[in-house]
Amino acid sequence: MRKLGPISSNLLISCALFGSLLLGACQSNKPAEQAASTETASSVAPTHATISNEFSATAAVAAVDARTRVVTLRREDGSLVQVKCGEDVKNFAQIGAGDTLHVQYMESLEATLRPAGETAEPASAVTSTVGAEPGSTPAGGAGVSVSARVKIESVDVAHDIVVFSLASGELIARRVVTPEGREFVKGLKIGDTVQLDYTEVVAMAIEKV
Repeated sequence: MRKLGPISSNLLISCALFGSLLLGACQSNKPAEQAASTETASSVAPTHATISNEFSATAAVAAVDARTRVVTLRREDGSLVQVKCGEDVKNFAQIGAGDTLHVQYMESLEATLRPAGETAEPASAVTSTVGAEPGSTPAGGAGVSVSARVKIESVDVAHDIVVFSLASGELIARRVVTPEGREFVKGLKIGDTVQLDYTEVVAMAIEKV
C-alpha cells in the first residue's frame, strides 16, 4: 500500500538515493552495438552525470474508505491498487467512486566527482508537502531532496559494479545499469569522493465526473 503523505527521510536515504537512476533499476534501451560505439568514442570519463526519469499515469477510483483514508484505484490495465492518502491530500471527502486520479512523478540524480582530499559527509534530506485550497478539487503532492557525499571503495568496470561507503562507514554495493552511470563510473578510482543529489516529486489530482 502506498501512502501519499510525509516521506520517511531514513527510507529515502537508504533506498531512493542509492538505488535509483545512476546506480539502480533503469535499463537502457540503447542497442548494444550503439552503446559499445559510444563507449569507444569517449576517451575521457565525465566528472559529472545528471540522470532524470518522469512519467504520468491515470486511474479510476473504484472505492473510498473514509475512515482509513484508503482509496482503491483501477489502473488502465484493469488491476487494482490501494493508496493511503495522508493529511496533506486536502478535500479528501470529495473523492468518490468514478472519479479519475492523475499522478505525475519525477526524479533526478546528480553525481559529481569532488576534488581530492574531501571526505564523506552524512546524508541530509528535506521533504515538503502541498495540498489543494479548501473547497477546490482534491489534490496533494510531496517532494524530497536528499544529498550525501560518499567515498568510493572499489570499482569493477568489467561487471559494472561500484562499492561506496557512507560517512557512517556503511558499505553499499550497486550494479550500474544506465549508459550515463557506466560512463561516469569509468573515471572513478578507490578513495574518490562523490557528491550525490537526489530529487523526487510526486503530485496527484482528482478529476471529478
